[in-house]
Order: sequence, then C-alpha cells, then structure tokens
Amino acid sequence: MPANECRSNTKWFSYDCNARVVLLVLGAGLVGRAIASDLAADCDVAVCDVSSRSMSTLDGVRKYSGNIFDNRPLIERSDAVVTALPGSVSYGIVKKLLRMGRNVVDTGFMAENPMTLEGTAGRGRCIYVPDAGYAPGLSNVLAGRLYRTMSPASIEIFVAGLPSEDIPPFHHAPTFNVEGLIDEYTRPARIVRNGDVVRMDPLSEIRSVSFPGFGPLEAFYTDGLRTLLETVNVANMHELTLRYPGHLASMRFLRDMGFFSSSPAGGMVPRNVTEALFSASGGDFRDLCLTMVTGMNDKVTMDFTSIDRYDGKTGTRSMARMTGYTAAAITRLILNGDVDGRGVLAPEYIGFDDRLFSMLFSDLRKKNIIFRSRRRKTEGKRPPHLHS
Repeated sequence: MPANECRSNTKWFSYDCNARVVLLVLGAGLVGRAIASDLAADCDVAVCDVSSRSMSTLDGVRKYSGNIFDNRPLIERSDAVVTALPGSVSYGIVKKLLRMGRNVVDTGFMAENPMTLEGTAGRGRCIYVPDAGYAPGLSNVLAGRLYRTMSPASIEIFVAGLPSEDIPPFHHAPTFNVEGLIDEYTRPARIVRNGDVVRMDPLSEIRSVSFPGFGPLEAFYTDGLRTLLETVNVANMHELTLRYPGHLASMRFLRDMGFFSSSPAGGMVPRNVTEALFSASGGDFRDLCLTMVTGMNDKVTMDFTSIDRYDGKTGTRSMARMTGYTAAAITRLILNGDVDGRGVLAPEYIGFDDRLFSMLFSDLRKKNIIFRSRRRKTEGKRPPHLHS
C-alpha cells in the first residue's frame, strides 16, 4: 500500500498514517471549507466529513470520509479539533473529543449549555472554545470588549446574514445550515431585562430598524447571548437578528402552521420537508453580514460596526468568512500557544484580554474583515443610529 494512502472501514483517505496532524476539521460545509483552506496555509490540516463529495473542492488538506470516531489515531495525532457541524450533534461530539484530551474550537449552535463542559475539559487538560463563529462568537468577543473597557449598563447586539438582494418568496435565502436557521425561529431567545434573564418567543416582537447604509429592515430576538449570560453582569442585554421586511411574518406563519415541527404528521416529519425545501431555495446568490454591537452607560456610548460582503475573488460567502475565519483565528491563538490553561474559554474572554483581542482582529483584518469603533457621549436611552 502506498505510504500516502490508508484505509479505515473501507473508506480511503490520503495522508501518511504516521504523520503528525496538527489540526483536524470536522465538517466540510461552507464554513468547514473556509476554516480548512485558511489554516492549511499555516499547518498540516486533515478534514473529515461523512460526505466525500463535500470535500471534492478542497485542496492542500488531507481528507477522510466517514465517522471520525472510527479513526481514533487521527484524533490522537491532532493538536486541536475544529468542529463545523450542525448544533444538534455538536454537544455529544465535543464531549467525546474533550474526554480524549483534545483542544476543541466549536462553531455549532447547540441547544445545550456549553459551560457544563467545564469539568470535562478540565479533566482532559484541554481548552474548549464554544460558539466560536460569527454570532454567537465574534459578537460575544465584541461584547466582552465593551464590558472590559466601559462597564456598560446595556449591551445591544445587531447581526445579520442576508442575501445581497431581497429574494422571493420568503425575502431571504439560507446563508448557513438550514437546521440552525430554523432553530432561530423556534428556540426561545434569552435576553436580560433589568438584571433578570427572560425567555422570549423569538417571533413575538418584530421590530423595524434602520442600519447605517441600508433601507428598512426587520429585527427579532435570537438566542445569541449564550455564555454572556454567565460571564458578564449587565443589567440589559439582547441580540437581535436582522432580515428583509416581510420575511419574519412568513416564518411565523410557517411555524404556527406546524411546518417547523419535528413530530410526524401525515406520514412525514414537517420539519424535514421544510429543511429540504429551504435548502433548495435561493439558488446561487451572494450574501453580506451586518454587525453592530453597542454598549451604553449614563455617560458614554460605544459601538463596533461592520459590513462584510461576498468575496468574489475566492468565491467565499460572507457568512463563511465571518464564521470560518473567526474560528480559524481563534484556533491559531491555541496552536501558537497564545492561550493556555484548561477548561471552557468563552469567546468574550478574548474580548476581556487586550493582547488576545488585538491578535484576533489583526488576523481578521488580513481577510479584509474590518470593524469600525466609535465612542461618544450618551444621548437619550437608546443608540440614535438604530431605532424602532
């Protein structure tokens, strides 16, 4: 057998069986491919996905098709594992990896509380960074920075992954995995009001907002605060996700009619059918990501703002850039030894640390992901540039 080919459970993958794999990426969707391609310029990368087809366009990496736990030696030779998987499977996989003593950077939007894995990561003597993507993830880093620098009484997070143009019939198209998209409309959104954590029906309050440089948009509460609910003490805090006008009413109708239900009906599971239809919608489109994270106290208002667009040179969608390149930058901090210790490293902890924050955003600037910061005197009770 050639030295660069190995067999595991009849699945072929190309790499030296005895080589040291510095980084392992699980999942080769849009985000996983962005992570692998970015980090392959710096280190030895292996990618694993259940579908070999999803890895067909990846170059410069080692590829494995199948269940990664059928090839434990590959995991054991990895210094870190990045998981770019649906949230429904993330928790169990991450827990197994931590038990094996692997550093893990996870982009999955899991329903479980990632902070409960503190003990598992500690016993494994490894680092676990949950929610290490765009939102939650990069948005948490920025919120952590505001918390560190200005002691805000309120933090308001506005994020959006949108097609560059309004696409009928739902005024949207999936910019990331459809499972996570539907979760945004069904999972209760946790926000902080007057110091109390409140669970909101995400579609119960639809607000009209203006984002600098864009026309009217809609906003709804989403469950993006995540670890911030346990790591910072802010009296009022929430995340709002933006959509084109008309989209949220359509989603509320579909949800209320049962199209997002996982309970069988009429010989089928409605959510499975809806996910399949959503996946096929939109076709080939370009996207953009809008971000504004604002902190306010009675004296000062400060915000970070970004507009990122599809990269025509590389053919990389903005959502893949914002999620994948953030995860890659965090992974570099671990591989380079800039982050030490063990346990759960919530993304906002990077915002707390001057050096790590600077290194992360220096890395993102190399990808032309640019954030503008603004600090000014507080006027009124709400930021004047975003209004309902």
